[in-house]
Amino acid sequence: MNKPKRSVRAERALSDALVSLVLERRFDAITVQQLLDRAAVGRTTFYQRYRGKDDLLLKSFEHMLEALDHLLTREGAACRRVAPVRELFRHVREAESFHKALGRSRKLDDIYVAGVERMSHTIAARLRGAPLLARAYAGALFALLRWWIDHGAGQTPEEMDDLFHGMVRSTVTGGV
Repeated sequence: MNKPKRSVRAERALSDALVSLVLERRFDAITVQQLLDRAAVGRTTFYQRYRGKDDLLLKSFEHMLEALDHLLTREGAACRRVAPVRELFRHVREAESFHKALGRSRKLDDIYVAGVERMSHTIAARLRGAPLLARAYAGALFALLRWWIDHGAGQTPEEMDDLFHGMVRSTVTGGV
């Protein structure tokens, strides 16, 4: 079921407001009222969707991962990738200042936990089950992402995609 356009606009406005505010100040210093003012969204609308700003952050990240997954799905049946690794790494590279701001606010662990949860479902669907293996791959993906960021993001997103999917192919019988 599709969301009404007004609902999608409100969610997008709140997500955009969160990003712009995080770039200006620490996450902990941002108030819900500042988010509402920046997004031009009412308090009722906000609390119909989110429990607070942490919930907004996590749900916005999960929606972004879903959007990346849809890009992978469009590649079709011939696609041998189980996760949108290249797309995720590109996104993080393009949003480097936002990612660093979240790190300074000590929010990356929360983001990565939510990412493992969401990505494990994506991977399990492409592996046709195997939820434990999918969770292990999702954990490995976010460990690779953290390593990549911590070591200066020297490799290209394509190289990281090849690395991750090489690991998957080497452990899944019958290939992926």
